[in-house]
Amino acid sequence: MNDAITAADAEIRTNPDLAHTLSLLVAHRGETVVEHYYRQAEPEDLHNIHSVTKSVVSTLVGMLVGDGLLALDTPVSSLVEAPAAFTADPAKTAITVQHLLTMTSGLDPRRQWDIDEITARGEPAVEGALRAPLIAAPGQFFVYNNGATHVLSAVVEAVAGKPMAAFAAERLFEPLGIQRWEWPTDPEGRHWGFDRLRLAPADLLKLGMLHLKGGRCNGVQVLPEAYVDLATTPSTSGGRPELCSYGLLWWITDPPARPMYFAAGHGGQYVVVVPDLDLVVLITTDTDAVARPFGLPLRRVIMETIVPAFATSPS
Repeated sequence: MNDAITAADAEIRTNPDLAHTLSLLVAHRGETVVEHYYRQAEPEDLHNIHSVTKSVVSTLVGMLVGDGLLALDTPVSSLVEAPAAFTADPAKTAITVQHLLTMTSGLDPRRQWDIDEITARGEPAVEGALRAPLIAAPGQFFVYNNGATHVLSAVVEAVAGKPMAAFAAERLFEPLGIQRWEWPTDPEGRHWGFDRLRLAPADLLKLGMLHLKGGRCNGVQVLPEAYVDLATTPSTSGGRPELCSYGLLWWITDPPARPMYFAAGHGGQYVVVVPDLDLVVLITTDTDAVARPFGLPLRRVIMETIVPAFATSPS
């Protein structure tokens, strides 16, 4: 195991494609056994976890489901204030919370319907995402959609009766012992649901540990185990950008790989959970540090070097 960690560490330090790496943490059997920082990063630094934010949002949705306050088959139009054109379209009113979680809403995320393009035009973020035309019937196929995921921020806020970050602070961050975070908001004051949450690496590692333990932390059932199982089981065959199956805002590796699932963010943010090895591996990066912040090479380091090392280590 030590040789593999040394090899992974050396590749991170020397491979130009990995020059933006900030941290590598590994938890095995409930203990942090690797904690490396790079490029002057410090343990207490908050990192933009990019689309790993989506998996945090999925966790919050799961808590509301567990509370009996939300059903996954609930139409989105019954929960959030949607444009008139949305509510007048029977195909769009068929979009459910589960469609948003599985990236199967059918809403177009391309070109002018990209969430960044919508906000650049000065349009409300959630409303703009819902105005996008349908490119497929809801539930028909997977299309990665940041804007549609941001709509879940409005869903959580509406059902919880408070801003999403306030709900997260009470129900997720406090039980996990997370005391420091930053969660920016869109121009309407709603916390971004697809990106931009900032956490320290050791705290982000706790998200993986929570799921590895079936939603339990310190003996408390923070998240329903049934939701963990559903979120980390393939709902579709997925696609870009990670090119593997997809659950509820979690990616799942496909056979013949060892069963594992992961949260992923732009430029190589990864929280990889390997249940049969009692293992969680985390990498964060600075996507502003290099011109082309590659992510998949870092996933390869995790899957091909680090995980196999624990598979062959003595019990």
